[in-house]
Amino acid sequence: MKVIILGAGSAYGCPMIFNSWRNANPQDERNYRTRPSIYVEIDGKKIVVDTGPEFREQINKNKITDIDAVLLTHPHYDHIAGLPELTRASVVLEHNIQVFANQETFADLEKSYGFMMKSIEGSILSWHKIPDKGEFDVCGVKVKTFQVPHHHWHCSAFRFQDMSYVTDWEDISPEGIDILQGTKTLLIECNNGLYPEKNGHSDLENVKKLAERISPQRVILTHLSARVDYKETSRRLPQNFELAYDGMEINI
Repeated sequence: MKVIILGAGSAYGCPMIFNSWRNANPQDERNYRTRPSIYVEIDGKKIVVDTGPEFREQINKNKITDIDAVLLTHPHYDHIAGLPELTRASVVLEHNIQVFANQETFADLEKSYGFMMKSIEGSILSWHKIPDKGEFDVCGVKVKTFQVPHHHWHCSAFRFQDMSYVTDWEDISPEGIDILQGTKTLLIECNNGLYPEKNGHSDLENVKKLAERISPQRVILTHLSARVDYKETSRRLPQNFELAYDGMEINI
């Protein structure tokens, strides 16, 4: 399995608007972060999780030439703003792109992107609802999912074989812990970094507590806000922890 971090940033990216870097050192290119998204290549299938506002640029910059499916975690702007790019993408690729989302996300998509769910000339998209918890099929790839609370929403977490991706979370249920057990690589949101805050997101201490319960071999922190400086924060991470950065490639 190959995973590419298309975007390791939070909802506001880094730098934020008006070139605001907050704690992040602008001289370190690893602090330049676009909105959160990953590319997963598994069993010959090419899957993207979330399509933020820089989706087109992320695909082009990382020289990705094809995708089979898109999984959406929840309907916040930083995770779905690039969704309309799929109408053109399916035309360019000349094949169907499957889009998967939970019921809550689907209901919001029908309001914000309902035009995409109708027939658009040349576009080939198919839409699929996924369970709140359990296993579903993505182009022949078995994916496990469960929901985590995020503000007033529920965000879908995904497990691909030995890799799990959890974004926008503030707590994880016992059922979620069960699904994460045995995960070798945990790619997980750590929006607040070293600074605990009740804002619907997580921080390093929360991730450390979770890791103690599921014992992954490798923990990669992503969805990082501008309060997270790559070099300074890295110095304070446990041995098997590391920070994600845009363009990072992970082979599992």
